[in-house]
Amino acid sequence: MDTVKREIRLFFDFTWRDWSATLIPGLIVATGAVKHASLPAWNVVRFIPIEEDRINKPDRPLPSGKITVQGAKRRWAIALATFLSTALFDGRLIVETATWIATTAFLCLSTYGGHWFGKNVVAMGIGSWALWGGIYKTIARPTATEERFFLVVSMWIAIALQIQDLRDTEGDTAAGRRTLPIVVGDRRSRWLISLAFLPLSYATLWLGGVISLAPSTVSAAHVLLAYRTLRGTDAEYDHKTYMLLTYLFCYVVALPIWCEPIPDQGPY
Repeated sequence: MDTVKREIRLFFDFTWRDWSATLIPGLIVATGAVKHASLPAWNVVRFIPIEEDRINKPDRPLPSGKITVQGAKRRWAIALATFLSTALFDGRLIVETATWIATTAFLCLSTYGGHWFGKNVVAMGIGSWALWGGIYKTIARPTATEERFFLVVSMWIAIALQIQDLRDTEGDTAAGRRTLPIVVGDRRSRWLISLAFLPLSYATLWLGGVISLAPSTVSAAHVLLAYRTLRGTDAEYDHKTYMLLTYLFCYVVALPIWCEPIPDQGPY
């Protein structure tokens, strides 16, 4: 029992920072699939680098010494095997699973995975698309409109996600990453995010028909994100701005569930 408790605790320590960007919106997508497929609610249960972390996230299991590198590798191997076996068991998930693995390899094994464009725009955009599509397919078959929604939201978050790197400059520098604040400088990156990336991400939602579901809330949130990005001067403040983005992310993902379906405007 103590071993089980320890593994649950390690899982929590490794993942809790990412729940607002992965687990929570994932559960929202699963709930939407159950609703649109008219399935019982219980169907939702079907889906349920060290130097850098030492600086940016020292409480994680590896930098804090809770487990060794070898222990982390063993757990990674078990998780990967479970992940692959799930896809092999359900052939509908092969494309999304292969895409997710390829995206992870791109981030971890390629030098391009450390560049702001490769890390956020390419990897996070494609990875988000694979995540939402895979979650939905475990429960129901997505329609063309829902597939378009996944694509639009993935493109939106990929563009807006430059915000996350403002808080991690010190650790990213130690890890050799080339994030936007490192490449162009902190102050210039804030202007670019506020006046270029966020308007472009907003335009993506607008062209995809998502803004019409909650125009006032989504528009105001983008304005607030731009304001906080320009005003930020320290990692703690920038982290709160990033968390605001993840909350908006969850809200946007939930819109088709709470509101009327997105009008079918054909291919995006």
